Amino acid sequence: MPALDRRAAMRMMGMTAIALVAGCSSDGTTASGTAGSTASTTGLGTSASSVAENVDVTLTASVSPSAAMGTVTFYDGTTAIGTATLSNGVATLIKSFSTTGTQSLTAAYAGSSTYAASTSNVVSVTVTASTVACSASLEGEEGPYFVDDSATGYLRTNILSNLDGTSTQTGVPLTLTVYVFDSEQSCVAMQGVQVDIWQCNAAGVYSAESSESTTGLSWLRGYQLTDATGKVSFTTILPGWYSGRTNHIHLRFRSTYDETETSGSNTMQVFFDQTLVNTLSTSVSPYSTEGVNPTTNATDRVYSTEEDGTTLLALSGSTATGYTATFSAYMPL
Repeated sequence: MPALDRRAAMRMMGMTAIALVAGCSSDGTTASGTAGSTASTTGLGTSASSVAENVDVTLTASVSPSAAMGTVTFYDGTTAIGTATLSNGVATLIKSFSTTGTQSLTAAYAGSSTYAASTSNVVSVTVTASTVACSASLEGEEGPYFVDDSATGYLRTNILSNLDGTSTQTGVPLTLTVYVFDSEQSCVAMQGVQVDIWQCNAAGVYSAESSESTTGLSWLRGYQLTDATGKVSFTTILPGWYSGRTNHIHLRFRSTYDETETSGSNTMQVFFDQTLVNTLSTSVSPYSTEGVNPTTNATDRVYSTEEDGTTLLALSGSTATGYTATFSAYMPL
């Protein structure tokens, strides 16, 4: 190679090295390298480039080399919107956005003692106005076991125990996520709604009731305030049954449509598939101790008459590992 060409080649090699240190990579991702560390690159992909308001989109960060361990933080502009742990070089985050416009998303790998930190290219997701028409959810009666739980201690996600952590209730785990929307304002998500939850345990007993001999107890009761996406989430168990009623969970929504504490309005009850209910009562401990409930969903007055079967939860999971369920409620009830 002529001397001039060799000098040109050296300059090109030097520029490549500078680019790596500066954090640029040829595939549009951002790379980082430090002395004594192995350089990494981070890429970001999304399950959709355009979504409606409050519709989930999956963000997937890919870090190379795939042996890199640690965490990835996802950003919308300069605001962190969630963190996920890498597994085989991949970390995911499910996110929804409550306002229209363009979201500028990045994923930042934090690095480790072996691998340098790196940040992805910017990926844009367009959030459009929801076109889903909605109508107010049907209301279900309050029932006899509501107890006002506005005290600070009841503001909690995990409702399995008393407020002091005692008397943890056992049963099939359930993570219940509820979204609250305004049916009179184009189905916009409602932030700051107090969502109260109360239910019986696997034996069909409620806490905080003298008639149940549970005065002073507070398990399976609590509330959460909806976030900007209208979301709350509770860690609980599948409820059992008691005479005259099928298995159900109570919810109250204290919003601009109902700011009172005990008015009995804006309440609903959510229910479970009859096949699952039958399985619980015949073959899953401790539910099977109570035997088969003679009241089914079809013969329950709230499920069949008041709410017309519209508040049945769609469950994912199993009786062995527990269930998750997501439910949307449209105000005002």
